[in-house]
Amino acid sequence: MATVNTNLIVPEVYAELVREKIAGRVQVGQFMKTVSTLQGNVGETVTFPYWAYIGDAEDWTVGTAMDATQIKQTTTTAAIKAIAAPGVEVYDYDDQVAMGNALNEAASQQAISIARKIDTDAIAAAYTTPLKVALADATAVTQDELLAALGVYGDERDAADFSNGAIVMHSTFASSLYGMDLFTSRERTTVASGSDNGITKNGVIGSFLGIDVVLSDRLYDATTQEAFILFVKNDSIGWIPKEAPFAEAARDASKRLTTVYCSEFYALSLLREDGIVLLKGTLPSA
Repeated sequence: MATVNTNLIVPEVYAELVREKIAGRVQVGQFMKTVSTLQGNVGETVTFPYWAYIGDAEDWTVGTAMDATQIKQTTTTAAIKAIAAPGVEVYDYDDQVAMGNALNEAASQQAISIARKIDTDAIAAAYTTPLKVALADATAVTQDELLAALGVYGDERDAADFSNGAIVMHSTFASSLYGMDLFTSRERTTVASGSDNGITKNGVIGSFLGIDVVLSDRLYDATTQEAFILFVKNDSIGWIPKEAPFAEAARDASKRLTTVYCSEFYALSLLREDGIVLLKGTLPSA
């Protein structure tokens, strides 16, 4: 959607408007770490730093030496992607006569379109994690299963490790969460007095052991027709974006019609082997 003439649409301003609106529309994507500024062409690959997982804890006999290993950093690559929201057309007549701000509405809808694609790609990257917990019921989750997912991290499970992360789950599992003592009972030390657990605010429905719980129905495997859950630690997914979405207006003076196009280039990848845990009924093969 556009204003009456193309000169009133400043692409840089419009692109910034779209970017600001994207921020509130991504669920998993909001936790991505910006690695650098994108350089290269679509289809080329970029390199991300990648921290290898040291391995699960094992039984240890007191009095014997514990095994040790060095933390290892390798690299992973990802292709540069080009995505585009549907272009939006508005006639001058509609923009002048119709109620509401057409330009703002266009930016809002294109931001939603781009944000959902970014989120889908971020979820796909998170889904490749080697850390997995099988759910006994593909449509429900138990308190013990959530604790088992935290147990995968060993003692590296401080709430601060999720300060820019969360437990992200499909809404299918929300009813299971509302029945958990560790989520709802203020008689327990795990739920803060005065908390709003159960009330959805910006996708967050509360916290579990101090970790925000976020709902996203994009956590769904269409192949197995199953919803899933992701524990996402800080800096687990990295992305290399352009400075802002690219916007451009095309004017057809013969029709007094303006079309606004909006696109984005970026690359993203899993950064840490030990940062994300997937909970699902049918787990993907390694």
